[in-house]
Amino acid sequence: MPEQLEIIAHGVTAILATWLGLIVLTRAGRQPGARIFAFLTSLLVVWSLAIIIQRITENDGIRPTINAIEDVAAFLLPAATLHIALSLTVEGRRSLLQQATLFGTYLLSGAVALGAVFFPNQQLNVTPPHFELPGILGAVFGWGWIGIRILIFAAAHYWIIRALLVAGDDVARRRQLLATLATVFVGTVGAVLRILPGVSESDPWIGVSLVTLAMVLAAYAVFAQGLFLSHDVAGRAFRYTLAVGLAVTAFVAILVGLERLTQDLLRIDLPIVTGLALVVTVALLGPMTEWARTALRGRSPRERAYDRLLQALGEELLTAQRPDSAVLPALARMTRIFRLSGASVLSADGELLAEHGATSSEDALALRLPLHHRDRMVGTVVFGAKRSRLPFTAQEAELLTLAAGYLASALQLAEQHDQQAAALEHLSAERRAVEDRGSVLSEALGDAASSALGLHVFALGPLRVERDGQLIRRWGGEKAGTRQAEAVFAFLFDRGERGAAKDEFVELIWPDVDLERADLAFHRTLGGLRGTLEPGRRGGDRGGAITFHNDRYRLDAALVAWSDIDAFEEAMTAASASTEPDPALQHLERARSLYRGDYLDDCPFYGDSAQVEERRELLRGRCIDLLLALGERYEARGDRPAAAACFRQARMVAGEDLPPADEALIRLGAAI
Repeated sequence: MPEQLEIIAHGVTAILATWLGLIVLTRAGRQPGARIFAFLTSLLVVWSLAIIIQRITENDGIRPTINAIEDVAAFLLPAATLHIALSLTVEGRRSLLQQATLFGTYLLSGAVALGAVFFPNQQLNVTPPHFELPGILGAVFGWGWIGIRILIFAAAHYWIIRALLVAGDDVARRRQLLATLATVFVGTVGAVLRILPGVSESDPWIGVSLVTLAMVLAAYAVFAQGLFLSHDVAGRAFRYTLAVGLAVTAFVAILVGLERLTQDLLRIDLPIVTGLALVVTVALLGPMTEWARTALRGRSPRERAYDRLLQALGEELLTAQRPDSAVLPALARMTRIFRLSGASVLSADGELLAEHGATSSEDALALRLPLHHRDRMVGTVVFGAKRSRLPFTAQEAELLTLAAGYLASALQLAEQHDQQAAALEHLSAERRAVEDRGSVLSEALGDAASSALGLHVFALGPLRVERDGQLIRRWGGEKAGTRQAEAVFAFLFDRGERGAAKDEFVELIWPDVDLERADLAFHRTLGGLRGTLEPGRRGGDRGGAITFHNDRYRLDAALVAWSDIDAFEEAMTAASASTEPDPALQHLERARSLYRGDYLDDCPFYGDSAQVEERRELLRGRCIDLLLALGERYEARGDRPAAAACFRQARMVAGEDLPPADEALIRLGAAI
């Protein structure tokens, strides 16, 4: 009975693995992880079939070969499990640890698999015959190999759980990761039970049954959670393949029955029924397939016309998606990667087309980009503020601009599919262009996880500084105050090449402290700040991040890789120099998104001093001019909501009545 249960479990596993692997490979082969999933299911098929053959064959001569095939598939399965886990959880480039772990896992599994083929009596088993060395029992190697496979499975679980913890409020991704975790967990429990001595020998069907259950969970992840296919495509694929599979099974069963009946009645060995059935199948395959698709999908006349267009484009009707169906997944991925509050796409007349999370066009930190395809405006994309409430860096803005180009192309292509169904050659070229843009965007987003090295200074608003992508929270050392060190940094950053003398620092930060104690406090603070800015550097007070020359201290300019002040001025200059309206608008929106508030607003000591007021007023005026210019451009384009938002923000930045903004709001008929 246990052997029969094992054969049944392996049979179901082989069927499910074949079905799932082929569906994913043929219908979602370009999706991340799809080919790895197909490789994993193929190993399961080979493993199950090899065990079934060994259990039922009467040819003892082929048992060693089949057993070697079983071992190869079984030994590669842990590595393939880790590979699919990394493919589904890592959105950017894999870390060095992940790459090394995956490479080492495949290397070790492949070496053990080759050993099983060429040295069948020297395998890493707990019981003999197994590999042994003088002074080391073979059971030690057997248990070691079991432990290594358990560690591989544990690594797969670790990275899935880690991805689940950072998924945030992306419900779709959390569900996919939970389904993946459940599948891998049940499958690995079954695999461990299958390789542990005792249970694997007395009741092997228990572990195999859990592997079968894991394949059922994998089917749920693919068809219900859209792991490799979108929900509508997965539903169509499930219904279609299930119906076709049942129909083919019934057809074959009827064909075999009729063939046997014919042979018994006519007493002939010619396959008359099979031959006629093949001819009928070839003749009616096309019409029957089309009828089955129409019956399963319930297509309207308009949808059938669209199907004909897709057929002319060479698309498979079962898995074809409208180009604009990629907009929402793209918004979700960008929201997740850049940790945004949300993202939305609006049509040219302001209608909401797609939204992920929550966005506000009036949020000063939101980035609003026009969706411009060739010579036509197709809409607007609004990328909500980052959850850190910091503006976008230059690299992030460039990637989001690239994403806007992709979204614009997708929306335009969807409209062309609806309006120009006859222009098949043109639409085919447009579709390839969208796919190319999507590939470029996907590769660019893969590199977005690694932040640029150096300091990123955000001074337009509350002072925030990131070092190598991490926010600096403690500025001073063990004997230096954080607030004083932050004030020294702000002083040096604001002064730039002019630098500042020690007396200026003392007068600003330690005005009521006697000279000797103030001098000691200054040098302690300076040393702590140097350690914060360059934690790996050792040296005296006169070099490194903060230099001392001609009795003045200066911040090393090379230390600051990026600052919002420089980016703001560059964007304003680029907008002034641009002769085209759309690039100029993008530069102005870029500058607008950088201005979070008054220059060095909450900086301790220095932010409240007279030293900063002149530059603060200058930048505030620049921002007001920027918002007025931006509002006028939106007004000229006929985008009244965006124009009104700019004028209102200008009034808010000014902090008082602003006649040009008031007049513009009255002209637009908007509330002041």
